[in-house]
Amino acid sequence: MDPLWYKDAVIYQLHVRSFFDANNDGYGDFEGLRRKLPYLEELGVNTLWLMPFFQSPLRDDGYDISDYYQILPVHGTLEDFKRFLDEAHGRGMKVIIELVLNHTSIDHPWFQEARKPGSPMRDWYVWSDTPEKYKGVRVIFKDFETSNWTFDPVAKAYYWHRFYWHQPDLNWDNPEVEKAIHQVMFFWADLGVDGFRLDAIPYLYEREGTSCENLPETIEAVKRLRKALEERYGPGKILLAEANMWPEETLPYFGDGDGVHMAYNFPLMPRIFMALRREDRGPIETMLKETEGIPETAQWALFLRNHDELTLEKVTEEEREFMYEAYAPDPKFRINLGIRRRLMPLLGGDRRRYELLTALLLTLKGTPIVYYGDEIGMGDNPFLGDRNGVRTPMQWSQDRNAGFSRAPYHALFLPPVSEGPYSYHFVNVEAQRENPHSLLSFNRRFLALRNQHAKIFGRGSLTLLPVENRRVLAYLREHEGERVLVVANLSRYTQAFDLPLEAYQGLVPVELFSQQPFPPVEGRYRLTLGPHGFALFALKPVEAVLHLPSPDWAEEPAPEEADLPRVHMPGGPEVLLVDTLVHERGREELLNALAQTLKEKSWLALKPQKVALLDALRFQKDPPLYLTLLQLENHRTLQVFLPLLWSPQRREGPGLFARTHGQPGYFYELSLDPGFYRLLLARLKEGFEGRSLRAYYRGRHPGPVPEAVDLLRPGLAAGEGVWVQLGLVQDGGLDRTERVLPRLDLPWVLRPEGGLFWERGASRRVLALTGSLPPGRPQDLFAALEVRLLESLPRLRGHAPGTPGLLPGALHETEALVRLLGVRLALLHRALREVEGVEGGHPLLGRGLGAFLELEGEVYLVALGAEKRGAVEEDLARLAYDVERAVHLALEALEAELWAFAEEVADYLHAAFLQAYRSALPEEALEEAGWTRHMAEVAAEHLHREERPARKRIHERWQAKAGKA
Repeated sequence: MDPLWYKDAVIYQLHVRSFFDANNDGYGDFEGLRRKLPYLEELGVNTLWLMPFFQSPLRDDGYDISDYYQILPVHGTLEDFKRFLDEAHGRGMKVIIELVLNHTSIDHPWFQEARKPGSPMRDWYVWSDTPEKYKGVRVIFKDFETSNWTFDPVAKAYYWHRFYWHQPDLNWDNPEVEKAIHQVMFFWADLGVDGFRLDAIPYLYEREGTSCENLPETIEAVKRLRKALEERYGPGKILLAEANMWPEETLPYFGDGDGVHMAYNFPLMPRIFMALRREDRGPIETMLKETEGIPETAQWALFLRNHDELTLEKVTEEEREFMYEAYAPDPKFRINLGIRRRLMPLLGGDRRRYELLTALLLTLKGTPIVYYGDEIGMGDNPFLGDRNGVRTPMQWSQDRNAGFSRAPYHALFLPPVSEGPYSYHFVNVEAQRENPHSLLSFNRRFLALRNQHAKIFGRGSLTLLPVENRRVLAYLREHEGERVLVVANLSRYTQAFDLPLEAYQGLVPVELFSQQPFPPVEGRYRLTLGPHGFALFALKPVEAVLHLPSPDWAEEPAPEEADLPRVHMPGGPEVLLVDTLVHERGREELLNALAQTLKEKSWLALKPQKVALLDALRFQKDPPLYLTLLQLENHRTLQVFLPLLWSPQRREGPGLFARTHGQPGYFYELSLDPGFYRLLLARLKEGFEGRSLRAYYRGRHPGPVPEAVDLLRPGLAAGEGVWVQLGLVQDGGLDRTERVLPRLDLPWVLRPEGGLFWERGASRRVLALTGSLPPGRPQDLFAALEVRLLESLPRLRGHAPGTPGLLPGALHETEALVRLLGVRLALLHRALREVEGVEGGHPLLGRGLGAFLELEGEVYLVALGAEKRGAVEEDLARLAYDVERAVHLALEALEAELWAFAEEVADYLHAAFLQAYRSALPEEALEEAGWTRHMAEVAAEHLHREERPARKRIHERWQAKAGKA
């Protein structure tokens, strides 16, 4: 085990009592926590900090311990704890528990014995005959206590307490006390816990004439504690100090690497909030510099909020007044010297501020701590008294008691937040789990990114960049040659700024979430961030920047002149395409050349041995462009609609497939030429009519004609607010699309609004369709899935296949897209039955991912296949096949070590897809054997289409599965 594991950790703080109640008595318990470990693993945290769960009268939320060796019965038994601990370790999680070593409860047997006159344990606590001793030492809980001394009528003396009157301080001057606390630590460490949070550590010793805080004796006691821990267990178990002190007072707790392993960065925390409201990075920069200089093996623990008040003890008077005015103008939110609010309400519910502070928490130097419920934006209830308002039950669902417990409401240890915008009816895990735009999804994505770059964020250096614009905080994290640039806009307004990156000339900033490369650094680097925006960039050499692979349908390099088939054309192209003017030999050569080029098209479901011309219409005179209907023949026939262009000169662009002699020039098929799609839109906008020898061509397009269009996939292009698709495969799909999509009452269906139509007597065919698009830049769903996989799969680096819980965190965004697709397909099947009936079998989509496009995170249906009826597993198999092929193509673009995950990832995404389908259409019974058979059939069909490596691997896998089924 890496003894520095705590540097790479992401800690999740929770109270067992508040998390999940498995036995429905109103209190959370270890069995409930164990059941929720998959959620925590999926979230992306890898270390749990458990607040006190020991025997206690609960006057101070468990920090008043009456037996260090016993678990409070409402939390379960020691066996329950061991079972939880084993499963957490099995999932690769560490567990830190509390070591409350400054005080006990007055109910503790030690104190009860110490009260007795003449007791040998009297010296285990701090007593005085007068409350005048240690005069001038501050009272910490000034809202509740007037003195650090309380008179005990049994002992007939005053006992010392730095916190509540019912929490007497232990006497650390007594060696027996220190020995007893060491034994407590050994007991829990023997069970397997990975570390201890040292509660209220600065107050162990008392000396007259001092503040009784951070005394040299306390520092030495901490070092003895660490020495005892490492002598017994070796390196690996850690001590985390709660020392709410100024930087110069906290630093000694680290010693020279022989003190605590970690300490909370209390000085930095309030100044993050201060910088946010002042819109000035000064408070953060100042405190980052003040907290430098800790030992190499030590680490700061970073946090935004926790179970206590947002403490303002270690700020100046002026800073405290500013914080109160900015964050707690209502006095009911103030307590002691702090603010009792959770993170989201503290920020006024402003998601941009929330995301910005989360970005700082996860990228500044230190180990981040996430307080339970903050990942979903839970609220608080100040009317519960003390700090209980931020300790309410975890909000799992909008079910009774927030899904926390099935106990009667009055039996709950605390009521869940049930009113206002943070009510569990609106803010809960269930509502956010499948929503890719929720706070929970944001945190999952960010934590996955943090874990992917754990070493650089946990162990790397931090260099502040002197940006002139003080509303912008920018810093570089560097570790072992890797660099990550973090920029954050603390202002509520958009900011432009120049980053002084001259030292990184030639490197390419790659945005970490999207893996999108930005222009290379050539000096000072100009950026703009929106209100409270942030960005993370890896600075990489140009040669190391990942280039996304071209689509597998992308045009091959232009053929050499000598390799082009020759077509005799003794006149214009009409002599090859118009029957009454035809030159038979030239037409045969042209169709043979077309057959040769169409054999190489992966988007065609048929490799033609022969091509026949069914119809042709001149669409443009100069250069001549013809719309053609072709029939492809092999073991079956298939018709395609293909635009062909002839040019006397060789031109740039895709589709060159033949050269002509007699009349010298070149033939192009324009299925992959975005320029043709725009030309088609422009002609249809004018209201197109044309006549060939065999049919009328009529068309219209009511929408705009953009300046340019992008090809999303063969047959589908889009521009600003517009889509257009061609019937490259004339299987009846566009005819059905035009007829059926307008009748589907689904908000994510893109209904046709215009098109190009072929008419001959009573016969009619749809050659092209057009429609409008919501704002944004669309992409083919297959391409969108591949991009997500290229972002997700690298998160598997350094892990072994089969690692429990690895895939949910790494593939969250991909899984969310696949689940959405499963729900969309289920709803589509239901809608098609309502529109097309069920006679003759279920109506099917008949297409794979090419039926959909993605835009701004939403999935839209844009096409149907030819009318087909059968088992729904056929459609499921077609879509699942494309999902698996996207996995293989993404892996081909990544490093070889990730290939070990190929089948595991495919199976995981298939399972998510099927589960989402079943949940949306529970009445549909899916047969496992039928699913496997259809997957094998689809894989065989695609292999017949083209024998590329990805298709071969998938075919072999499903043939093997079908053989076992």
